[in-house]
Amino acid sequence: MKRILLPLLFAACMAVSCGPSKHAVHVEMRYPSRSGIDLAGKIVSVVYLENDDDNATAFNGGLAEGFAYALEQDYGTGEGSVGIYRMRAQKGGNYASRDSLFNLLIDTDADVVFVFDTLKLGTMTVGGATRVAAPSSEETSYLSRGSMPFTMSLHCFDGMDEAEEVHTFTGSSVARPDVYSNGKESSTEIIRRAFAALGDEGFESGKVVADSFESQWKHEQYSLIYFDHEKWYKPLDKAEQYDWKGAMELWFPLLSTNDLMRRSCAEYNIAVCCYMLGDYELATEWLDRSDKDNKLPLSDGLRKRIDGRK
Repeated sequence: MKRILLPLLFAACMAVSCGPSKHAVHVEMRYPSRSGIDLAGKIVSVVYLENDDDNATAFNGGLAEGFAYALEQDYGTGEGSVGIYRMRAQKGGNYASRDSLFNLLIDTDADVVFVFDTLKLGTMTVGGATRVAAPSSEETSYLSRGSMPFTMSLHCFDGMDEAEEVHTFTGSSVARPDVYSNGKESSTEIIRRAFAALGDEGFESGKVVADSFESQWKHEQYSLIYFDHEKWYKPLDKAEQYDWKGAMELWFPLLSTNDLMRRSCAEYNIAVCCYMLGDYELATEWLDRSDKDNKLPLSDGLRKRIDGRK
């Protein structure tokens, strides 16, 4: 009995060792913003409206600049990649209409356009001056904090969205410009300086508004398949470095085999690469090929993830 069992046991172990194995890759995946609008890979422009109220226009311009800056930082597109435009508000103009936003989309040569509509400003009030603990000069030895409520409307149109839906976001908050002085200026001068600081306040408020449009990141685990051979290890090393194109190029030569299991595994891995690169249609095509050759237990999970991104 033992003479029969041992060779059979050895053969079984060899069969297992020659089979495919899983390798886990941990990835931080980008998902659409809390607003539901996905800006990844899209050209974005920001338009702000101006009118006869210079204070409102200055604040609106600051909003647009801060908003654009925050998006550039989040999506890593570089300074100046989000175009900022100003436009005179026309009496009776409807800047929340699809036609208006579509025209602005074309005029600014963007995929997505945001429009900061004209603002509603409340009354500016300024508190009493308090002495600064360590002023840099006599002119900055006192601090007065302004307070001005405002209400804003932000319209968005995504030209790549098949629904062609206009999204409008509204909100109210309070701008609190800081005014430094020597403590002797009149209240009229302090209020003037508070209004002059609205551009900077708008910039900070714009960054806060952009938070709803910034990416959400989730830690996820994905599995790749390999065999105990160097030619399967090399693309895994590329994948560990998130070089998905490099990994894919090393898996392509492994398709030249009549072994349906091995070919299916390489096709599955290429599908994962396409998914990571954001080409979900191509990822589906490669997963279909993998299923046709030899459907793998991991296939349904990957297909669900791909379908969820389309």
